[in-house]
Amino acid sequence: MLEYTDIEAQVEFATSKIDSERRIEISLRDLMFVHETVGELIRFFHQPLHYQSLEDVENFLGDKDKGAFHLLLTIYYDKLRHVWPDDVQRGFDEGLFDNPHPPYYYKPKSDL
Repeated sequence: MLEYTDIEAQVEFATSKIDSERRIEISLRDLMFVHETVGELIRFFHQPLHYQSLEDVENFLGDKDKGAFHLLLTIYYDKLRHVWPDDVQRGFDEGLFDNPHPPYYYKPKSDL
């Protein structure tokens, strides 16, 4: 039977592959963009009154062109694309950081 994981396990799997002493360089402006985006996610989701309906969450998340999802895409494909050392970029390409167990939200709803 296929084992599914939680989001924490997905992130911890990838980060466990990296020596904690390694460092990279990123522009302060790009890091501030990441910081402010994470801050907006926390500011929205920390207060259940902000998301009383699915529509509230959908409006916040937006899509590829606007909203939180747009900001996350910008971080993932633009702000952080250029900072990875060659061996880490190869690791992305080769699936080194991909947990062999998919996240819980991949589980078919019929299995719940």
